Amino acid sequence: MPSARDRSAKAGTPRQKSSQGKSPAPSDDPPLVLPSHQRSESPDSRVSSARSRRTDPAGLITDLTRLKEITHDARIQSPSYRKLLDDFGPDELPQTGFLDEQDGLEPRDTVFFGGDIEGRPQEIEDDIEDIDDELEDEFGEDLDNISSIGSDDEAKAAEYDTDLEVDAEKLIFPDRYDHDTSGKSAYLKKCEEIGVQPITFFLKHMHDTELVMKYHSLGPQGMKAIATPLEVNTVIEKIDLEGNYILGEGATYLTRVLRENVYVTELVLCDNKIGNEGAKAICELLSENKTIIHLNLTGNDIEDSAAEAFYEMLTRNASIKTLMLRHNMFEDVGAQWFSDSMNENVTLETLDLSFNRFQNKGCVLLAQALKDNVGLKYLDISMNGFGLEGARALEGALKENKYLTDLNISYCRIPDEAAVHIAGGLQHNDTLENLNIGYNPLQEDGADKIMTAIQVNQSSVLKLIDFGVLMVKKSFKALEDQLAEERGLKTIYGGVLPDCPRTKLRGEGREIDAMKMLLRDPMSKLKAYVEKEGYRMIDLLKSFDRDNSFTISLEELKEGIRRCNIDLSDPQISQLMRQLDKDGNGEIDFSELLQGNDELILKKRAAKKWQQAHDKTLEETQMEAKSEPKTYMSTIDT
Repeated sequence: MPSARDRSAKAGTPRQKSSQGKSPAPSDDPPLVLPSHQRSESPDSRVSSARSRRTDPAGLITDLTRLKEITHDARIQSPSYRKLLDDFGPDELPQTGFLDEQDGLEPRDTVFFGGDIEGRPQEIEDDIEDIDDELEDEFGEDLDNISSIGSDDEAKAAEYDTDLEVDAEKLIFPDRYDHDTSGKSAYLKKCEEIGVQPITFFLKHMHDTELVMKYHSLGPQGMKAIATPLEVNTVIEKIDLEGNYILGEGATYLTRVLRENVYVTELVLCDNKIGNEGAKAICELLSENKTIIHLNLTGNDIEDSAAEAFYEMLTRNASIKTLMLRHNMFEDVGAQWFSDSMNENVTLETLDLSFNRFQNKGCVLLAQALKDNVGLKYLDISMNGFGLEGARALEGALKENKYLTDLNISYCRIPDEAAVHIAGGLQHNDTLENLNIGYNPLQEDGADKIMTAIQVNQSSVLKLIDFGVLMVKKSFKALEDQLAEERGLKTIYGGVLPDCPRTKLRGEGREIDAMKMLLRDPMSKLKAYVEKEGYRMIDLLKSFDRDNSFTISLEELKEGIRRCNIDLSDPQISQLMRQLDKDGNGEIDFSELLQGNDELILKKRAAKKWQQAHDKTLEETQMEAKSEPKTYMSTIDT
């Protein structure tokens, strides 16, 4: 684009400065400039137009207020328009006006600086050249770029139109332009709308990746208020609202806004009593939302009527990894739906159905579903009614399933005679790593069978087996030590039963009182004295310890027993010393005394149990002796 100096040369304008100096100051009349189609008709208008181009190279009008009143154009005086004018000083820009025939007004003669240009063309041209030189000295090559600003009227108009459209939409639809990604403003607005008090904790943690609000008493309305900002929140990835009693209504509010949310991956709604209504809403949500992969609905009073919704969800959703339904009210009908789900869903890895109401039939269905399942790694069905039939079905599942690594069947009423089925499954399983079978009516013989099966299975990868507080035999302890050393297996149990006095019972007809035999044990006599006197074992240790070494030697033990008049002979005291001195250093310390006390408790339990078995066997023997020989022999043959 030609510069201002080039345009002046082409027009044949002399480049000699006038000796008249600057033009006079502008008058009070509003300055005007002729329209472009009239400026080319006369020399005066040409001069005025040329000077206007020099002093206002961007083609802008400085008298913005006047122009806005004439044109009624709201774009005048916009920030973009003013920015262009700020590049020039106030002394360099003349005050000009504009009047167009399109406004329905008659054009006036050109007035420049408030005076008449007639008769002074040379002076005006000299002033134009002065301004031209000053602009070129100041801006140089940038003058062409400055002169081109605003030359593209269509682009400038489009720019202004875009600004006006955005501003107008912001006024009409302010919510569309709310860039608060946490949803704070939306939450406050919703609280005001429904009349609930905003929760300070929620406001403080809206920018956290994990929103954990346990037991805040939200209720359905509080859930409604919190759900609103979650629709636009792009930060929160885990929502934990345990114990807020949101009910089914609150769960429905939450699911409406989480349908399009692609940020939340874990949803915890434990103990909210959402019931069947809320459970169905959650399942409908997860049928569409594939972002949530961990769902915990523990303790929500969900019943069998909602089990089909979980089936539909699990068959449609291939993203969910964890489903926790602990402490609900599913029964055998629900077990059928979950069994079908386990047969069709291959991506679910963790399923917790513990503390529900499945009986033998339901547990059998769940166990049978494990045979063909290829996704589950962790299954918790504790506190349900497996019984003997469920254990039989579980045997087949453990033999065929090659994916399950953790199984919890504690508190499932598995009897001792079912231990052989559990053992049969474990003997052929090579994937299970953790088994919890504690707090079932198993006995020490059943525990022996299970441990033997694990020993026989050289492919077993079991790392932990939990028997709860079950008392085991010494043979069990030997197997445990062997497997712990060879395979690193950890076993949890209640303790090891001591050897009890045994005799041939059948046919002898004499009674044996195991508890009386236990009372002759020297530790039992020592414990009886402590309980009678109201002492603690540590008090006994202090009273026997004469040298304050916190240990008791054999001499101190004998002296203390004699001083307390405990009915123990010297051989019995020596026996007591051997029982309590576990490390064989000739002294009893506090830990060894406590260990001896614990062993005594176990002996009492074993003696009581053995006595019950002895009495039962003795009673059967006496009944057999009174029966006819023929009848007795026929019983043996069968």
